[in-house]
Amino acid sequence: MASVTSTKMSLEEFNALPERERANRILLRGQLVDEFPETDENEMTLRNQWHALVEAAVACLLRNWIRSLDEDFGKVYSGEVGCELRDVETFVGIDVAVFTSDVLAQQDDESPYIVGAPLLAVEILSPSDTQDQIHRKVKAYLDSGTAAVWTVSPGFKTLTVHTKDGEPKMYSGSATLTDEAYLPGFELRVAELFE
Repeated sequence: MASVTSTKMSLEEFNALPERERANRILLRGQLVDEFPETDENEMTLRNQWHALVEAAVACLLRNWIRSLDEDFGKVYSGEVGCELRDVETFVGIDVAVFTSDVLAQQDDESPYIVGAPLLAVEILSPSDTQDQIHRKVKAYLDSGTAAVWTVSPGFKTLTVHTKDGEPKMYSGSATLTDEAYLPGFELRVAELFE
């Protein structure tokens, strides 16, 4: 279970911490969250096989979709891509994210992290995630300008779409997800993620 500090911290203070002190931690609306407090700092955090399988499927499907477009739409990142959401004092590692070419063009070539909101953030639920933490992450993404957030449950084999203007929509089984508003031409049969 994640532990949250009560002390507020700015994004600049978080970034000034030595990398070792940032391991397994995120900054969520100015609060330092240790995602894996029971893990020894010297140990690598391992995700379970279902998390890894779904992450690979999502990244592959989104990358194939971007490659099918005739324009320079953007890029897909996976594997806890570091992302700074400065306007909401947040630093997170996103399981899978789509960043538009506009956001990528503003990046500093020296920074290992991406500054700015992704078009799409995908969080694959793990046993250590709490509802409160996921809710806070989704809200931070949407408040920073992310068009949509998908939360994917490998256990229940569901995908829930969160947008700023609407109620969350859950998809499962043979349901097909499409959304021309932010992913033009993308189509996903949800069961594909879990095959």
